[in-house]
Amino acid sequence: MGRSHGRLLLTLCAAILGLAAQLSPALAQVEPYRQHMENGIKLFQDRNYRAAIAEFEAAYKEKPKASPLFNIALAEKAIFNYPRAIAALERALAQHRDTMDEGDERTARSAIEEMRALLAHLTIELSPPDATLIIDGEEQPPSSSGTRVVELGPGAHRIGARAKGHASADQSVTVVSGERDKKVKLTLAPEKTPVTATPQPFTPPPPPPPPRPVPLSFAPQGYYVIGAASLLVPIGHPRAFPMPEANSGGAGSIRVGYRVNTPAAFDVMFQYANIATGSGHPGYQNASYTLGSTRVGLNVRLMTPGQTWRFVGSIGGGLTYDDVSFDSIKTPAGDICEGRCQPAAGVNAFVFSEVGVELDLGGVLLGFSLDSYFQSSRGISYKDGDDDIPLYSALLLQLGGSLHAGYAFW
Repeated sequence: MGRSHGRLLLTLCAAILGLAAQLSPALAQVEPYRQHMENGIKLFQDRNYRAAIAEFEAAYKEKPKASPLFNIALAEKAIFNYPRAIAALERALAQHRDTMDEGDERTARSAIEEMRALLAHLTIELSPPDATLIIDGEEQPPSSSGTRVVELGPGAHRIGARAKGHASADQSVTVVSGERDKKVKLTLAPEKTPVTATPQPFTPPPPPPPPRPVPLSFAPQGYYVIGAASLLVPIGHPRAFPMPEANSGGAGSIRVGYRVNTPAAFDVMFQYANIATGSGHPGYQNASYTLGSTRVGLNVRLMTPGQTWRFVGSIGGGLTYDDVSFDSIKTPAGDICEGRCQPAAGVNAFVFSEVGVELDLGGVLLGFSLDSYFQSSRGISYKDGDDDIPLYSALLLQLGGSLHAGYAFW
């Protein structure tokens, strides 16, 4: 359940923090509401859902608004009482829409639709018609009609009835989601002897455990920040630099973004990479060049819907400022590049992609990915008189891997 109700609990926490920041005489009036809400969260986390519902209902009496009703819906859903969960959300939409933002309203309507798809309609015929109907140990509101239609979640339920002067009756019935034509008939037989004592409350046997419900989760939304340390290998070198040796360099980046729904997010990336490459030329053993790149880009991040483990991938692009410098390319014997290796710098466009996995530990994000950077090299040039001489002759490609760490606020 942890992340499936994260949005509602975040709403709750934001409300509590907002109240704590307002130091005014009204704080004394809000204190019981806050205490009930905090106790309800603790009980919910301990899976004592019925006690949590009692605390959230007490909070709602202190301060009628949408947040306690949202939490009541989550607790009712946790014990598979979908009709009560739907009723709580519909009450929030009908009476307290002014305390909800657009995202809360969309989330509530989506949850109502998902839970309604799980319900079955059961027709119950009672004789006598004014008998008290009992479903799963709970008395239903009185009615003079002998035929009643009730909504139930999928699984096994205990249907019972009692009436003064009659013997109680009950039976078990199993329904599935979407079922509409299921009927139950309970006929209470008159007692043979007059009732001389106050009848004891009818307590039907506990119902068998219901089947595991279809998972219901509210779409995660919110900001996130991720830092990454990367190891990159360059493919492509200055055309005049002979015999470049395979080498790698490091990069550090930070990404700040917003997750708009379960599979998609957008973020801005800032990165600096530095790669030094030596030459295998026997006459210039210390010759090398260094490519430094400062990148700014916009990415689309895609994620699978896993709560703890998920696959992630990104694609995006932007601009990079590249700076190339050379070291030990000249000796008394000559120049390794014959004068064509000059310091150069320029702005280029790049395209970025990654594929990896991510571990979500209650908002703490840890992951690994394989990265690739494709970029233009036309902007990396140096002056030769009045001419701009390109240092590279082809696109630059950098491949590597990254370790990620960050935090999500959804």
